[in-house]
Amino acid sequence: MKIIGETKDGYIVQMTKDEAAQASGYYSSYSDDWRKLGAGVGTEIKFTAAISYHSQIRKHQDEARKSAGMLRALADMMDGVMPDVVIPPADQTDEVAI
Repeated sequence: MKIIGETKDGYIVQMTKDEAAQASGYYSSYSDDWRKLGAGVGTEIKFTAAISYHSQIRKHQDEARKSAGMLRALADMMDGVMPDVVIPPADQTDEVAI
């Protein structure tokens, strides 16, 4: 995406079809929902939902990493204190031969 101009309150941007679709929250310009939208010249796209979603992800990214690290540490501690137990296989003599 490239800013190619400026308006009173914003910018004029040049972007590929995929960039426009992804900035709107779709996977690509080939997504069925994006195609149903029928975006073209003059279409006004509200990016606020996608921007809000990505902002929330970014905001909580460090917390998620800390939580993942804590869970990994707890799992490692549990692995260290659990006895090595081997569960014998089920008694195969109970099975009926056909």
